[in-house]
Amino acid sequence: MEFLLGPVGYFVAATGFAALLLLLLTTYRQVNLQKSLLQLVCVSGAVWAGTTGLQLIYGYPLLFSLVTESLFNGVLSLLLLGTIISAERLSEVIKHKLMILCGVIFLVATLEICRLLVPFLHQKVFFFAHLCQAIIGLWFIENLYRRSHRQELQAIKPICLGLGMIYGYNFALYADAFLTNVIAPSFWDGRGWIIATAIPLIVLTTRRLNRWASRVYVSRDVIYHSTLILVAGIYLLAMSIVSFFIKAAGVSWADTAQTIFFALSSLVLASLFLSSPLRRRLKVFIAKHFFANKYEYRQEWITFCASLEHHERSPYDNALAAMRGPFGCTAGLLASMKNGRLQAVSHDGCAAASPEATYLLEHLGLPAIEHDWIIDIEKLKAGYEVPPFSVEHDRLPAPAPFSVLVPVHSDGGFQGVFLLSRPTSTDTVDWEDRDLMHAIGSQLAVYLTMYEANQKLAESQQFDTFNRMSSFLVHDLKNVVAQLQLLSRNAARHKHNPEFIDDAFDTVESAVNRLNNVLSQLRSKRIDADSTQHIEIAPVIAQVCQTRSVQEPCPVFRDLTHEPISLDANKERFENILNHLIQNAQDATDAQGQVDITLQVTGNHCQIDITDNGHGMSQDFIQHRLFKPFDTTKGNAGMGIGAYDAKNMIEQLGGHVTVQSAPEQGTRFVLEVPLSTRSPQKNPTILKE
Repeated sequence: MEFLLGPVGYFVAATGFAALLLLLLTTYRQVNLQKSLLQLVCVSGAVWAGTTGLQLIYGYPLLFSLVTESLFNGVLSLLLLGTIISAERLSEVIKHKLMILCGVIFLVATLEICRLLVPFLHQKVFFFAHLCQAIIGLWFIENLYRRSHRQELQAIKPICLGLGMIYGYNFALYADAFLTNVIAPSFWDGRGWIIATAIPLIVLTTRRLNRWASRVYVSRDVIYHSTLILVAGIYLLAMSIVSFFIKAAGVSWADTAQTIFFALSSLVLASLFLSSPLRRRLKVFIAKHFFANKYEYRQEWITFCASLEHHERSPYDNALAAMRGPFGCTAGLLASMKNGRLQAVSHDGCAAASPEATYLLEHLGLPAIEHDWIIDIEKLKAGYEVPPFSVEHDRLPAPAPFSVLVPVHSDGGFQGVFLLSRPTSTDTVDWEDRDLMHAIGSQLAVYLTMYEANQKLAESQQFDTFNRMSSFLVHDLKNVVAQLQLLSRNAARHKHNPEFIDDAFDTVESAVNRLNNVLSQLRSKRIDADSTQHIEIAPVIAQVCQTRSVQEPCPVFRDLTHEPISLDANKERFENILNHLIQNAQDATDAQGQVDITLQVTGNHCQIDITDNGHGMSQDFIQHRLFKPFDTTKGNAGMGIGAYDAKNMIEQLGGHVTVQSAPEQGTRFVLEVPLSTRSPQKNPTILKE
């Protein structure tokens, strides 16, 4: 048995080279240099391994094996050199400067052939020559790996490992032989198995490397059944070892236990192999990890992104096109969850309200979304598909205009389903089609969720803009109402006074102008920009205090400046913010309370104090809510823009607003504006006359 170990290894290697040659001959469709050299490598490798095996059995001279080995190394060096320089013709390889290394190998082969005819040179010289061949081979392998493109490294690695193992073994073999002048039998016998181990690695590279373009194909069924046999062999081997140890226990019932154990283990093995789910999972595993993908995913991703960029179509139409594209479906429908029901939002090549679509959406749509299950409708009706939910197979439409149902959903976002006609890109919907559908569906769920969220946000912003505009206009209307209330209140006492009549007409005219301005802003759906004018501060404050005297407590104004203070600002807006702040002070104070307004000059600033002794505000409210628009403590009675607008205008004047308040201790608003010249930005500025 030990005598046959070496020859069997070489014969296995020769058989491997012959099988690879046969596969190459049946898969070639075009001729190039690398293919031809790869064929010669297989032929020379088979001859080398076969000759060495026969030499071990019949005792032929060692020189026969050395000659065939040199020829193998020479042809292989040509293949490696042609691959490194990407040569298209043999003349390019011959003219290359590295061809001298290949020439050295062929020269050694020529000398060995001559040595068969005429005895010359010592065999130690040939051992050294083969040692050099191993070094040259390792150098070529290193250059092949180092000069390969990054995209080809994965394809180059197997052959580099395989040939590196052969040449590394040869280096150790011939280094030992050169030193001892004798080839170690154990070294020589084991080399056949090393060669046989390297052949599958060469096969992997021939399949992966595009420049060799051999595309060796191995049937998926062959891989599947070979895997089953391998797994069964490993399983039975393990069971045999366990049975051996049971028998080795030496007890009287060991033979019976061994028989029972082996029978039960065989039953388990048969049960597993007859299990349809296990076989399906094994087939999918083999297809995923040992064979090329059906789809070019980089190209599919580019096409998918391009499908979503058609601005002339709605996002729902874009999503439907993106889902149909990779599978070549001639018709499709997208339904979205609205008010608890799936409703068609896009369709192409089919009717949106067909009875078949309605039935599928009502009976299969929701369960498919809930279980995230892609349904092959034809297989489902035939009973070949078992979903994780109950289905009335008899009621499924036949022949079905739709072949596949794909659920699409995201957490808290879009929910819907795609109904697709029979895919034309594939004969049957397999695991890879389902994976691609699921990946596309996940991306489309995010895409449609973002679209619907943007739609809702746009609507919300429109309502918010309208509400803000209305709130400012309502505050303007409150000033008009205050003027008319004051006029109505004094009419009974002063209606016969000509001066009152003149003031009444002026007030009505002012109210009409304000109302016309409000109507103009409503028609244009915007608030007009401020118009700056030269105004005196004290008369404006006095007028506002008179207007606000319609509400208790009446405001009391004190002018401590003793000289006119002028302001370049929008008079109407300035009146409005004072009106709002004074009204807020009145609303926070009892009728028996007090509201004081003081105007004074402090240093380089004009200061307006609005003070009340009402219920006041907390520091938390002042810091976090007071100057935010539409945030108020008055409930439906207020809109919370008075303080916000005051702060905004005073800051435009270059000043600032200070608030001092405490619960049940009243509030003090301090408006400070610097007494400086007009700024380059044309901000309103206080002027001292």
